Amino acid sequence: MAAATTMPEVFVRKSSGLVRVMSARSAFVYNVLTMGLIFPWTYLWAPGALPGGQLVWGILLAMVLEIPIALAYVWLSTALPRSGGDYVFQSRVLGGGIGFTLVFSGFVIWILQWVALSGWLLSALGFAPLFLGLGAATGSAAFVDIATWFTTGTGIVVTSIGNALVAMLILTSGFKNYVRLQKVMWIAILLSFGTMLFVLATTVAADVPGRLDAFSAAIGGSGTFTADAIAAAQGAGVDLNPPFSLLATLLIAPIAWTSLQWATYSAQQNGEIKSAGSFKDQLFIIVGSLVLTGVLLALLAFVLERAVGTEFLYVAGSGYWSLVGEASLAGSYLWPNIIATAIANNPIVTIVIALGFILNAHQIVHNCYIGMTRVMVAMSLDRLLPEMVSRVSDRLHTPVNAHVIYFVASLPVIWLYSNYSVDDGAGGTTTWTSLTLGVTFACGYVFVGTAIAGALLPFRAKALYEASPGAAYKFMGVPLVTIVGTVGAIAGGYFIYLFLTNSTLGLTSELAYQVVAGVLLFSLGWYLVTYFVRRSSGINVDYAFKEIPPE
Repeated sequence: MAAATTMPEVFVRKSSGLVRVMSARSAFVYNVLTMGLIFPWTYLWAPGALPGGQLVWGILLAMVLEIPIALAYVWLSTALPRSGGDYVFQSRVLGGGIGFTLVFSGFVIWILQWVALSGWLLSALGFAPLFLGLGAATGSAAFVDIATWFTTGTGIVVTSIGNALVAMLILTSGFKNYVRLQKVMWIAILLSFGTMLFVLATTVAADVPGRLDAFSAAIGGSGTFTADAIAAAQGAGVDLNPPFSLLATLLIAPIAWTSLQWATYSAQQNGEIKSAGSFKDQLFIIVGSLVLTGVLLALLAFVLERAVGTEFLYVAGSGYWSLVGEASLAGSYLWPNIIATAIANNPIVTIVIALGFILNAHQIVHNCYIGMTRVMVAMSLDRLLPEMVSRVSDRLHTPVNAHVIYFVASLPVIWLYSNYSVDDGAGGTTTWTSLTLGVTFACGYVFVGTAIAGALLPFRAKALYEASPGAAYKFMGVPLVTIVGTVGAIAGGYFIYLFLTNSTLGLTSELAYQVVAGVLLFSLGWYLVTYFVRRSSGINVDYAFKEIPPE
């Protein structure tokens, strides 16, 4: 009798209010942009922290290890083509407590850091190189001063808030408007990335030092920039000719995973993708976007190293990792796009490259909002978040409340990212920026959780599995999703272990451990309190986890 009276109240309402406006091709592009062709850490963090590692092979290793995780998402997406992605998958297979705790902590809370990172990307990789390049081409010191301002804490915070606000306004006007904007961003980003590759691939290595020196002089810096940077890096104890290291190469993979783990992110808005239930389309959207992005990132690593030389790549890495000031240009680290801009020293090339980086940086905050608001809607429909969070505008078909809430929640994180530091107890400081790859770690345990859900899908959600297109695929009688899910969970677990134990990945500080543990405990506490409060009012949320969410 209790079940009969509770079941009609399983969900907040019978329809999510979201509509399917994104094609498979748009979802493919969305994943490529979310993986971020502009994410720079592999190219400077890896050479600086992991001497002897091979960039190209580290990136390709990350791509290969991500493939089984991506395949698990294909099975889960076709079995449960609803918005809310990872939360829906995990709560329906592993249970609501596990699904909510992992996804609320690793996604909803930690991705607020990506909102801040998006603003940093926009400042440091978008506007700063734009004005540096224009300053060099025109001889304008004012442009150089503007570029320098974009690398300051104030410049990054102001840019980040403006970036987040603009994205929120666009998305609250309707998801359809984002889909239209994405087409423009896609063209501009491909043109930008292609131009950068062309400049680096066609540059004679012997000409690079002279071009960098000329660019430095044109923006008011040293006319012997390259020699100064090399000498400073050597003076700081950086080995510019380290022997090959297999361990360092393996450790590059978790850094490259910063980009490639997002191949599955379109699953968060499966309820707005027209053919989300198609196995073939999900394979194209998720695995196809992963392979394309992995190959492009490896190609960039190859042409970058060929253009500037392995030795100078370590010099560039020393500017970022060892804070060698001489290995930067007007406060900007030697990211690939800045090197290409300096080598070309042409205002048109500068604008083309910068525009793509500006738009991709801006797109990152869009995908933070899109994915997380859909997860929040799903959680609210299951009554684990307040009902107001799941409200979707009847006219605009977008969760306006969730967007506003997420924007407001991002503001303190934006400030912390550029301003917070704490004594590390050893005479130094630990900054919030040291948690940059913490997002990769935290989201990583969500991806591992979903890979496990994929492995268990045929056993813990048998009816869903057997009704899905992927049920036909088996290997020696074993469901293929169980095999790829298990392999994916092991691969992702390897990355998670490295994050927690290797200091070069930035998560072994006391601050990192406190933040990781605090976020997990807060999320578990929220679930438990909500669960028992709902139960005391006559609503058993466990029933929701046995049902497919409303479309």
